[in-house]
Amino acid sequence: MSAIEAYISELDRRLSGSAEAKADLLTEARDGLTDAAEAYRAGEADAERRAVADFGPADLIARDYQAELGLRRDIRVLWELIVGVPVLLVGWDLLRVLSFGDWSRFGDPPPSWYHRAIGAADTVAALSPVVAVAGVIAARLLSRRTDGPRAARFISLSVAAAVGLNLIAVALYGGATGLLEPARLIVSVPCAVLSGAWILFSMRLTVAARRHRRPAMAIAA
Repeated sequence: MSAIEAYISELDRRLSGSAEAKADLLTEARDGLTDAAEAYRAGEADAERRAVADFGPADLIARDYQAELGLRRDIRVLWELIVGVPVLLVGWDLLRVLSFGDWSRFGDPPPSWYHRAIGAADTVAALSPVVAVAGVIAARLLSRRTDGPRAARFISLSVAAAVGLNLIAVALYGGATGLLEPARLIVSVPCAVLSGAWILFSMRLTVAARRHRRPAMAIAA
């Protein structure tokens, strides 16, 4: 195996993330190393090793590349929150109106604490995509002004905040409604299906965010 291919293989082992994004970064590294080796080849027999040495230690390059992979994953999670949370909110209420009707069908109006809890859930749910939008904007600005690992750490905080707000909203909706009257959680089959989809959506994004933290912490160590 050539020095360049051995170096690319080491980078590959150190990186974790989207296969497509990782392949893009590895191709970029291989092309850069090949170009450098070609430039050295006319004057040196060991051109590939010199190109690899100039490119930098694999552990440091892997740290920067892993930050880039994590940044791409975080931005994807933020966009899913920006689109997904409003669609789920509006979709659930629309399905409730079409498949069940007005809440008055349950009889007496709910107590004031329930209105406050649902109002808080509405506010927290609305804040989740707002924080996600701020994270996407910050990602664009920081990627131009600071190094990859530093930008990735900042954006990961936006992801944690946006995902956390979404989880709190889901807990408030489900907890308050379950305490008041569990039947309200399954007012109709379409609403029950969409509620389940929202829970799965929230769990998947939480897992995606946690997967990014682990490799990033390992490389930083």
